[in-house]
Amino acid sequence: MNIGICDDEEEILVSLSRIITEIMCECKQDIQIYLYHSGEKLLKGNVILDILFLDIEMPEMDGIETGKRFIEQHGECKIIMSTSKTERFKEAFKINAFRFITKPFQKEEIKEALNDVVKTMLGIKKLEVYKKRVRYEILEKDISYIMSVDSYVEIYVKEEIFRSELSLNKLEEQLEPELFCRVNRQCIVNLGRIGLYKKGQIHIGENSIKVSLRRKTEFEKRKIIYDMEYT
Repeated sequence: MNIGICDDEEEILVSLSRIITEIMCECKQDIQIYLYHSGEKLLKGNVILDILFLDIEMPEMDGIETGKRFIEQHGECKIIMSTSKTERFKEAFKINAFRFITKPFQKEEIKEALNDVVKTMLGIKKLEVYKKRVRYEILEKDISYIMSVDSYVEIYVKEEIFRSELSLNKLEEQLEPELFCRVNRQCIVNLGRIGLYKKGQIHIGENSIKVSLRRKTEFEKRKIIYDMEYT
């Protein structure tokens, strides 16, 4: 998990980084922290962040403007705004900030914010796959669907197809149930990648996948829960 901290004060960057590291170690979460001293440096960065701690009060480009531009580039990142002036929290609603924390920082407040973010994040675990006998690691959330073909399993990720040494049943046990659902004997789909579902047919991009009658009720229930809680 990639976590960014953007603040113009070096002391804040160091202290917040230390607190976040302590919290995530306690939760046994594998993280990488990236520090940015200004909004300009953040926007020029090429790291895909999962969570961003963003200070509202910064010179030249403040956190509200920075957040607005950052979301245009990285819409899936969860932003946690920080400030010593709580009256400015209202401004952060303009960029759909996920949570707010106040300065001086309190570990419990940061822990609560991180826990709430992590609960909403699906598919950040990595899956070992192969392509032409070369080993890769992909994020579960990037998978569109998984298909059992004869004696092997194909994993569809955007325009690429990988293979797994695990059976479809083993993969079903391993994948996050909030995000993935078995829709027939041969296929598991990513609920977040479904473009359209109509008359028992799932459409993911240009591909159409039939939901079996036996699994139809369970699939529709899981899809409703996913749409209500994670979209």
